[in-house]
Amino acid sequence: MAARMDAKELLNDNDLHPEYRIALAYAHPDDRLAYHAMFELDRRLAEVVAGSSEPMIGQLRLAWWRDVLGKQPEDRPSGEPLVAALNAAWGAHSGGLEKLVDAWEGILLAETLDRNAALQFVQGRAASWSALAAGPLAKESSAGIPLAAQAWFLADLLSHLSDAGEREVVAGLANGTDLRSPRLHRRLRPLAILSALGSRALAAGGVPPMEGRGSALLALRVGIFGR
Repeated sequence: MAARMDAKELLNDNDLHPEYRIALAYAHPDDRLAYHAMFELDRRLAEVVAGSSEPMIGQLRLAWWRDVLGKQPEDRPSGEPLVAALNAAWGAHSGGLEKLVDAWEGILLAETLDRNAALQFVQGRAASWSALAAGPLAKESSAGIPLAAQAWFLADLLSHLSDAGEREVVAGLANGTDLRSPRLHRRLRPLAILSALGSRALAAGGVPPMEGRGSALLALRVGIFGR
């Protein structure tokens, strides 16, 4: 019952990037709040890292989220819409999102974005999708999820980098990744869309995932057919 709560009652999808809004539109109604909460948490963590002038301050703010995710829903602070959304859609499975916090903390503390730091960041964010499948979606098999998620997060990371050396590092990781989008369960259609957009962006040399008319058509096709 809680998972079917309208996401707009708790969260505003206007805060999400366009590609996430498109992906969210193809989520099963029962899953929409779980997806939205995960997307919003990722966005909030990104804001913490981007807005922290001192790593220690950023760590303290990230630690707050890690503490929240590690608690049982009834023990979490009230009054925060995102916490309420996590309680409603993720419940005790929210602990699976702690790796997302770890991923952002790693990038916060990295002195340079070398291959290891970039890989850990991408894999940490990708782990949130496996947590979604095993938790709110109650899917036993996670086949294809890590590969699909890495394609998206590599593209997302590359699109936010301006430093030539850092772009070369991430592009090198992408070149060593199988960018063929695997077929995923219907309940993971949002990930299929993001993975396809990510693979397209990487194949085009790291352009923004929604650049060009073809991106919208690709999202529409995958949203309907799954590939």
